[in-house]
Amino acid sequence: MRPWSVFRAATALAGWLAAAFAGTAAQASEPLLAPYSDSPELKIEAVAGATPRLRLQGVWPTPCLPTVEQVRLDGSDLRIELRSKKPLCTRAGVPFDLDVDLTRPVGKQWPAAPLRVSVLAANSVTAEAQLRGFALIAPQPGPRAIPASGLWWPLPEADASNPMAGTGFSFEVQGNTIAVAVLGRTGNGSIWYFGTGKLRGRTVELDLVAAPQAGTTTPSAGNDAVLALDFDSNGRATAWLGYYERSDNQPVLRQQTFVLAHLPFAERTDGTAWQGDWVLLGATPGQPRSARQLRLDATSFIAVANYRISGDDGSVLSCERDPEAAKVAPPKRCRLNAANGTLIAEFDSIDINRLDGYAPDRTPVQLIRVDKR
Repeated sequence: MRPWSVFRAATALAGWLAAAFAGTAAQASEPLLAPYSDSPELKIEAVAGATPRLRLQGVWPTPCLPTVEQVRLDGSDLRIELRSKKPLCTRAGVPFDLDVDLTRPVGKQWPAAPLRVSVLAANSVTAEAQLRGFALIAPQPGPRAIPASGLWWPLPEADASNPMAGTGFSFEVQGNTIAVAVLGRTGNGSIWYFGTGKLRGRTVELDLVAAPQAGTTTPSAGNDAVLALDFDSNGRATAWLGYYERSDNQPVLRQQTFVLAHLPFAERTDGTAWQGDWVLLGATPGQPRSARQLRLDATSFIAVANYRISGDDGSVLSCERDPEAAKVAPPKRCRLNAANGTLIAEFDSIDINRLDGYAPDRTPVQLIRVDKR
């Protein structure tokens, strides 16, 4: 794959971005909860307690307040549908506050992976439910992601007309703060978005501000966006990019979901992308601060699904790809074995510059590239 070639195909992005960011976005981190406003009208948060519960706060466009009609869990995607079934209601915004019990769909404990909560709402019995809010909910403490700084790219979809194919992301991570730049093109030229946020475990949600258009000195009104990121490894993330659009009742969230990866500027992303000089940290038994150099040379075996990379000391890094992911995606997991076959470490967080995992005694182990890409 040639990430730079993505920009040559960027004009395909015009349709989605030009329409998408013509709407209006939230200007603050907290919802204004005002009827007929340009801000999201829903606040979604976990309720502290022994069992999984969510609190939904907002403003309904009429006094006929909604009830929870449906709660459905599909993997980590939780869909909550609110509906008002009373007819002939006047238009007057009224605050609502709902407590949603998740015990039946989720279980008695929060799952380890973040829940991707979508809240849809309809203001009558026959109205179509529309997306009004989205949040990443992760009450369970888990290991903090260490996203690689640099350029990230949407992984190719089966549909070549994927509107996100012309978009690039730049991440800069310092401590638990991440700065994000989104780069794309519309029919009127290039457009950039910027924002910062705090990593909470492996997730972050932030507002993006549009940079000034060419020939102007101020951002265009109504061109801002919202972004949620879930980093499932150092080099893989799921992203939700969206904007709020006026509707007959309250703002509707228009959203695009896609998978990002931190990829090298290379023809392909197979074993050759991991060759080079590395430092192995913490892999010596009983010495969590141990360090030794290792040179990987991708010459032993390369296949479509899996590959093995030989080390200069006889060790072998065996990597397994996700068969359902794009071929350019980083491996799902890797194992480092010594020359005699003894397991040194298993890595479950893979990036082209850093692999994180554990030794057999569960000591944290890192494999860090010397010549970063």
